[in-house]
Amino acid sequence: MAVAVAALAFTSCQKTDTAKDAGGYYIEPQSDATGLNAAFILSCNTALIETFGNAIIYKNDTNDQKAIAACDKVFEVQKSLISISFDLVFKTAVASGETPKVTKIKTYKPAN
Repeated sequence: MAVAVAALAFTSCQKTDTAKDAGGYYIEPQSDATGLNAAFILSCNTALIETFGNAIIYKNDTNDQKAIAACDKVFEVQKSLISISFDLVFKTAVASGETPKVTKIKTYKPAN
C-alpha cells in the first residue's frame, strides 16, 4: 500500500500547469486497496505513465480514450485478481492548497 501511495504522490507532483483542462489521469480505489488491489493501482499508473509520459495532460476525448485503453489492458490481465472496484479519473492541476476538479472517466469492477 505504501508503494501505491508513493507512486501516486510522485505522479501527482508532476503537474505545474493550472490551465483549465490540464491535469492527470489516475486510478482510484473505491475502498482500501491492499495486496493484489494495490498491485492493480501500480500497474494502471505505470500504464498511464507509459501512455502519457510525465508531461502535463489535457482532458479531452482523445486522451480519455488513451487512458481507458491503457487501464483496460491492465484490467483484462488482472480482473480476476481484484476484489474491489476502481475509478479511472481525471484530476485538474491546481495550486497548492486548492481542491482539484475530479471527473470520473470509467469504473472497473471485480470479476467475481
